[in-house]
Amino acid sequence: MSRAVRWMVAGVAALVTFGIGVAVVRALPWGWLPREDGARLDTALGFGALAGTAVLAGLGWWAGRERPPAPTPAPVPPARTLVQTATASGDGEVRQPGGGAATHLEQHAEASDSGRILQSGRGTDAGHERVEQRAKATGRGRVEQSGDDVHPGRGPEESRTPG
Repeated sequence: MSRAVRWMVAGVAALVTFGIGVAVVRALPWGWLPREDGARLDTALGFGALAGTAVLAGLGWWAGRERPPAPTPAPVPPARTLVQTATASGDGEVRQPGGGAATHLEQHAEASDSGRILQSGRGTDAGHERVEQRAKATGRGRVEQSGDDVHPGRGPEESRTPG
């Protein structure tokens, strides 16, 4: 039932209660009620107002309360894949920082001669669901790889993510 309908029910019930209260007090010949019509009508109106207010207070609480909305499940973000491939040769250097909003990270690299590869699988605060890093070095090639909390080229104390 909508909130507007509940308030309409509360208002109509209070008016009906007021009318019945006035009619009952005017019609019944109780000895303790005033005998004159004017005084009896005043008493009946007072009683009707009191009864109608009591009904409106109870039904107003019912009409005014909000029902909590049904919980809606959070949408599942689509899986995002990040694939990086690189080759370094001679004195070449490859830096592959991975991350962002990718939930699946793949990094592939090859180094030869004096080539250098730096791979970082740093991602979002929640981290990656899957991080895959593959590197191949030949000759004097050099490879540095790190996961979410470590950045290549830094020591373990300096590489922690602030937080």
